[in-house]
Amino acid sequence: MYYVLLAPGIDRQAVLNALKRDGIYSVFHYVPLHSSPAGLRYGRVHGTLGQTHDLSERLIRLPLWVGLMEAQQARVVDVLAATPTTG
Repeated sequence: MYYVLLAPGIDRQAVLNALKRDGIYSVFHYVPLHSSPAGLRYGRVHGTLGQTHDLSERLIRLPLWVGLMEAQQARVVDVLAATPTTG
């Protein structure tokens, strides 16, 4: 899995939307285990785990599959680098 950790203050959904407009379908999918349904039911947490929440809200997963060509990889990098960092 390839992912990007966005800097604090960057609107993750705005970045995902900008990538999608360029035909690059990135997603976020990380839910901290303590926030998952099973974690809420069975887990034990001490404190707020604010750092975990912060990081999980700034992660995006980049496209990855066996047939991803080098030129496509370069395009993902170029589009991501050119994507505005504010919503």
